[in-house]
Amino acid sequence: MAPDTARRRAAVVGLGARARLFAQALAGPYADRFELAGFCDVNSRRMTVHNAWIADARPGRPPVPAYAAEDFDEMLRRDRVDLVVVCTVDRSHDDYIVRALEAGCDVVTEKPMTTDADRARRILETQRRTGREVRVAFNYRYNPAHSAVRELIADGAIGEVGSVHFEWLLDLRHGADYFRRWHRDKANSGGLMVHKSTHHFDLVN
Repeated sequence: MAPDTARRRAAVVGLGARARLFAQALAGPYADRFELAGFCDVNSRRMTVHNAWIADARPGRPPVPAYAAEDFDEMLRRDRVDLVVVCTVDRSHDDYIVRALEAGCDVVTEKPMTTDADRARRILETQRRTGREVRVAFNYRYNPAHSAVRELIADGAIGEVGSVHFEWLLDLRHGADYFRRWHRDKANSGGLMVHKSTHHFDLVN
């Protein structure tokens, strides 16, 4: 493993279900490139659970420092964070992204980047002003089936693409989640056209 000085220091804010993939990747397969330096959430129990998962996977690793949501800026300073992974409720993405950029951090945010045009403009203006980097994560892009389709199209297997017809079924198990949890409130998610369809526009692109 490379020495700590060669690794970027990453923090995850928002420790819901979406954060687990990022936390486990940073503490596991990418631990030679990143030091998982901080967790931040409104719920301390979530951070305890994430630390337990990491301890199971990497016995002997010290717990990741845990911070309450109101201590986000302190975490960035105290733990010298270089990269912030934002997995909070969608309506709060812009707040954490902007604060991280202004603190000199790069950002990876779960999709959607944010929920409306004004928040998007705020993020883009801050990114331009600070010169830091913002990346939006679309996990569907890396589904093996989607990757295979993209490779076939790129290799010309079906010829030149002139148009695309796209449909997506939200089933009664996964799909119903969007009407049970925080996503159901448009103020939190921007509605399904923002929260869910961002995946679909990304896949088509």
